[in-house]
Amino acid sequence: MKKFKPAAVICIFIVLCVMTAGCSKKSIGGRSVRLESGDITENSIVITIGNTGVKYSEVKNYCYLLKCQYEGIYGNKLWDYSIGEDTTIGDEAKQEVVNMITQLRVIKKTAQEQEITLTADERDEALQQAEELIAAAGAKDKEEYCLSIQGLAELYEDNILAEKMFYIATDEANTKVSDDEARQVDIQYIQIMTSGTDRNGNKVTMDEKTKYLTLKRAKKLRKEAANTDDFESFAQENTDSSQISVTIGKDSDILGGSATDTALKMSKGEISSVIESSAGGNTGYYILYCVNDNNEDATYKRKEEIIENRQTNMFREKYAEWLEEADVNISQDFWENFKI
Repeated sequence: MKKFKPAAVICIFIVLCVMTAGCSKKSIGGRSVRLESGDITENSIVITIGNTGVKYSEVKNYCYLLKCQYEGIYGNKLWDYSIGEDTTIGDEAKQEVVNMITQLRVIKKTAQEQEITLTADERDEALQQAEELIAAAGAKDKEEYCLSIQGLAELYEDNILAEKMFYIATDEANTKVSDDEARQVDIQYIQIMTSGTDRNGNKVTMDEKTKYLTLKRAKKLRKEAANTDDFESFAQENTDSSQISVTIGKDSDILGGSATDTALKMSKGEISSVIESSAGGNTGYYILYCVNDNNEDATYKRKEEIIENRQTNMFREKYAEWLEEADVNISQDFWENFKI
């Protein structure tokens, strides 16, 4: 048997976890699970999570969801693409399937313990999704991926239940975000680089003398910028950056700390002095122009992101507790022959 110990992360609809391997044997229904190589059927138990068994047909259902999600965009050769030594996207996708199943089963077990169930409408929603997927599937895929309305409906129910558990488990998360914490400003800027890689891919390295001359040039540009009626066009002609506009907040790192701090103190229509700042491996002098000192739509979106991050972190902690006692195993014979 191959043993997996999942990392403490959240379910399929948010993020996927990383697994580590080991060896073990697990008992289901009072008997030892043993699978012969090449002797796997739809009803074979190929993964155990605690005292729950996962059938081969269930694993294939999840494979079909990945197939539908990615092959339409990237083609069916996607899984053979190499992403490292002896590793393909298909290898990573296999792990993803085990991660998804593990997360959903652990969450489902917790929901049962807390007596949290789906409503009739939620079950109907899962059934409708299953029927739609079956209707769109070809005969070959139905056979290869063991597709059935009942099996897919259970899969969708598990996902709906996991999402429900996410919001129940994070009900106490702090949803108050101040305007100052989330405020986003619209900035146009000129970057005169002193080290790093410019917009044409050229490496820039300056000694102190050249850097001094560059600072003088930046200050000259600042004076010219103050007299222009079109800062955007002026910036486009004089910047070393690949972009001249950005929407940023206090936790943004696009312009670096010094430039960001200055941007958040500026008023609409104001031009900054020359600022030295570093971001993304590049260092240079910046001249900022404040287009909007409070982008309300972007600020609202950032508030939602901050709340979501708080909920996600809270759920990670709770999921780690739920997962602590789970023992996850996968058949070695199945794993070696399993493909998306």
